[in-house]
Amino acid sequence: ELLNPREPHPLPRFLPPHAEGDAPPFSLMTAPSLFGLNSSFCERDELRARRKGMRILMNPGDAAARGLLDGDAVAAFNALGEVAFALEVSPAVPSGVLVAEGVWWLEFAPGTRSVNALTSQRLTDRGGGSTFYDNKVDILKL
Repeated sequence: ELLNPREPHPLPRFLPPHAEGDAPPFSLMTAPSLFGLNSSFCERDELRARRKGMRILMNPGDAAARGLLDGDAVAAFNALGEVAFALEVSPAVPSGVLVAEGVWWLEFAPGTRSVNALTSQRLTDRGGGSTFYDNKVDILKL
């Protein structure tokens, strides 16, 4: 049952994303890697090697529109920071979305930051959870 009369808003409701208006054009998704769990297991050489380095995935149409190629060194950025990645062009990624797989230890990152530099420290309105999935970024070739 969806109705919860004990809540100030007894039915689920849509809240618009915080990153709207003049926000950068791409939604940033931080997904776990198949060969790690967020920042866990970065010390394992064999798993780290299978992750292919710190990369960000982008839709082929979006990459072509920006003149970006698979393997390019790129930076994803927003008002919170800038992070260097290797670009992987993938048709599995929807247009308008960038996907960063896993969280890398800084000693293994290509720059001085990992994807967490792009995510807000803001907490959700109910429950105080993370807002990792309400982030917008732009991307450029390094």
